[in-house]
Formats: sequence, C-alpha cells, structure tokens
Amino acid sequence: MTTATDVRREITVAASPERAFDLFTNHMAEWWPSEHHVASSPVIAMTVEPRVGGRVYDSCEDGSDSAWGQVTEWDPPTRFGFAWMITNTWQLETDVEKASRVAVSFIPEGDRTRVVLVHNDFWRLSDGGAGMAEAVGAPDGWGAGLRRFVEFVDK
Repeated sequence: MTTATDVRREITVAASPERAFDLFTNHMAEWWPSEHHVASSPVIAMTVEPRVGGRVYDSCEDGSDSAWGQVTEWDPPTRFGFAWMITNTWQLETDVEKASRVAVSFIPEGDRTRVVLVHNDFWRLSDGGAGMAEAVGAPDGWGAGLRRFVEFVDK
C-alpha cells in the first residue's frame, strides 16, 4: 500500500533474524540496486555505521563518500531505522530533520524471517513528499530492492 505518508513492503527470507539483519545492514552493496544511488561517482561499497547517529553512506570509485542516511534505530537483530536523507528531487539532504524515515523489522517465523520495511514521514520533505512516496512505493522502488535482497539471501 502506498500513500503520501506511508510505504510498506514485506518479504520473507530463508534466514534467521540475525543473518537477515547482518546481510541487510553489512552487505548492502551486494543487493542494493546499482541504479539506485545519488552519488556522482560509481559506488564501490555501502556502509551502515552500527549505532544511533551513525551514517549510512556510499564509498565511491573516485575516493569520495556520499552520506545519504543517518541511523535512527539500531537494535540487532530486530530493528534498524534510518533517516533517508534524499530530497524529492533526488539530491542529498544535509538536514536530518528534513529527511523521511525508513524502519526495517526482522521478525522470526520458524526457520525464516519476515522483513517489514516502512518508509514514512514524507511530510518532512519540502513538497510534502507525495512524489517521493510514489517513487519509493513503485515496483522499481523498495519492491525491487527487497526482491534483490531475497535473491541475495538465497544465494
């Protein structure tokens, strides 16, 4: 379901919550769609600093870093949240208070894990975020990223 205030996607992966959390946060460059970056140089690594206030950033081929998130919740292996520091025009946002929010939960279901991603607080964006909500809620938005995550976990 997609509205101007909430994009929610769920997948189930064949992994424990501990493994799913680790693969999601420590191996992003291996599953994140390569066309979904705002860095000006090709991305060679993605890093989540494992603490509240930590950066989420791309390391680029030219030696630069492109910080596009700030960790807002770090509770392994159950929850990971971050400020999505990208504007409605797909530019980097330096003010964390003007960034939408993403929360990812890892819920055990037997020998599998349900991964629930909620991207919200689009109201923080200058235009109210309707365009951003539509883009990340589209099939080639979070849906594509999470499908790639499932494929990565299943390798």
